[in-house]
Amino acid sequence: MCYRAEGPVEGQGGAAVEIRPFFSMRQSGFLRDNVDDIIYEPFPGGGRIKSAESVCYFKGAGEFTEETEIKNEFYYEDEIRDGACREKLFSPGKWKAVIGKGAGFKIIFAASRKVLEEALHGKGNFSLKRRRAADKFLKEFRYDNQFFEKLLLNSLSFDAAGGIVAGFPWFEAWGRDTMISLPGIFLCAGRREKAKKVFRKAAASLKKGLLPNIFSTRVNNASYNSVDASLWFIWALSQYRRFFGNDRFLKEMAKPVGEIIKNYKKGTDFGIKMDPADGLINAGQKGKALTWMDAVFEGRPITPREGKPVEIQGLWYNALRFSADCGDGSAASLLARVAESVKEKYFLKEGFMADLLNEDGRPDANLRPNQIITLALMRDVLPSSLISKALKIIDKKLITPFGPRTLAGGLRAYRGIYLGNLEKRDSAYHQGTVWPWLLQFYYALRKPRRTDFEKIWSGHFKNEGIDCVSEIFDAEYPFYGRGCVNQAWSEAALLYVSFEQGWIRKKQR
Repeated sequence: MCYRAEGPVEGQGGAAVEIRPFFSMRQSGFLRDNVDDIIYEPFPGGGRIKSAESVCYFKGAGEFTEETEIKNEFYYEDEIRDGACREKLFSPGKWKAVIGKGAGFKIIFAASRKVLEEALHGKGNFSLKRRRAADKFLKEFRYDNQFFEKLLLNSLSFDAAGGIVAGFPWFEAWGRDTMISLPGIFLCAGRREKAKKVFRKAAASLKKGLLPNIFSTRVNNASYNSVDASLWFIWALSQYRRFFGNDRFLKEMAKPVGEIIKNYKKGTDFGIKMDPADGLINAGQKGKALTWMDAVFEGRPITPREGKPVEIQGLWYNALRFSADCGDGSAASLLARVAESVKEKYFLKEGFMADLLNEDGRPDANLRPNQIITLALMRDVLPSSLISKALKIIDKKLITPFGPRTLAGGLRAYRGIYLGNLEKRDSAYHQGTVWPWLLQFYYALRKPRRTDFEKIWSGHFKNEGIDCVSEIFDAEYPFYGRGCVNQAWSEAALLYVSFEQGWIRKKQR
C-alpha cells in the first residue's frame, strides 16, 4: 500500500498522516467474535501477526508505535443478506509519518518475511512481476480503448490448477462453469496449451459419462450431479476446433467424447438417458437440481426441471454433430431425428420455446432464457421463422441491459430483486435474476451494437468489483450487480462477444 500527497501540501513539513491497520486473521467465509488467539511479534518498523488460520508480516516507513486496539466492526452488506455482520478486529499499533508533495509512504504486507524484505528493497516485487506479465499478454492483441484492455487483464485472474475459478470471492473450479468459460477465457486469447490441460483433466475425471460438477481432490458421488457439464465439455471442444481446426489433440479427445455419447444413450446416473422414441435426453431425480438452474433450499430444488430441459437438447444436438464430424456414424444417424423432435415438441403456439417437457410429455410454458442456447446452437437446422418469433418475445419480456432475466415478469414465481436471507436469495436466483453469461448465445442471434455494449459494461466496471464482471444482476431497474463480484463465465461471455465482433483481435505471429 502506498500513500502519496499529490495536491498542494500546507505547512512547512508536509502532510501528517496516521495509519492504523486492523487484522481479522481468519478464513474468508467466517467472522471473528474474539481476538484471543491472535499473537503479535514486533520487529523494527513492523511485525508478525499470527492466528490459528493465518499469518501476516508487515513493515512500513515512518515511526511505528505499538498500541493495541480492538475494534468492533459492522458489515452492512452482510446484514442486508441476513448473515453474520459483526466481528472483532485486532490492531497492534499505528504508523505516523509526514508526507511532502509528490512523496510517498509505503507499507508492505506479505505472507513471509522473505517476501516482505524483497518487496521493501524492490526485489521480487509481485505487483511488478504481474504487471510485466500482463504487458506481455496485452501485446498479443489489437484493441482500441481501455475498456477492452481491462476486459483482457481481468481474464488472467481466473486461472486454477486444471480448471477455471468460477468466481470470486466464494467459488471453486466447477465443471460446468469451467467448460462454459473456457472459450472466452482461454481459446479466444490463443491460450491453447492451458485449454488442453483443462480438457485432459476433465476427461480423466469422467465417470459413467458424467463430468464432475466440482473439480476437487475430494471428488465424491455428489460431485457428479449435473446433466449438462459433460455436454458443455463437448461444446467447448467444438469451440476448440473452431479456433484451431482438427488436430492430434482432438483425436485424443475422441475417446472421452464417445464415452459421454454412449452413456447418455444407454442411460447413466440421475435418470439421464436418451429417449429412443424421439432421440431427446431425459433427466431428473427427486430432490436433485441437475441443470445450471441448481438452487436448492433445505433439500428442495427452487427451479425443478425434471424431464427434458430445452437447453439440454441443444447441447445434445451439438454433441452428436461434433461426434458425427469426428466419424461417429451412429451419432450422425440421430441428428435429423433430434432436430425434428425439437422443432415439433418445443415451439409453443405463443411463439417461444417451452423451457422443458415434463416427465409426462407436457410442455412447461414458463418463459425462460434457456431456449436461447438451443436457438443459437441449432440455428442452422431450425426454421428461421420460428427463431424470429421466439426472439421477438425474448427481446420484449426477458432482455435487460446486462443479459436475460431467468423468468419473465408477471409470472407467479418471478422475483425481480436478489436480496435478503438465503431462502429469499435462492428463491430469486433463477426466478427472474439476470445472468450475463447467456449473452454469448444471445449475441449469436442478435448482433450487438458496440457503443451500447461499451457504455453498459464500462459503466459496470466502476461499480461492485472494480474492472470486474458480476455474477448476476437484479431483474428490475437500476439492475444492481449481485452475487460474486468477479464471475468467470460473465467475463468469458463479454470476451467471446468482443472477439467474435472483431473489437479485440489476436495478432498474427
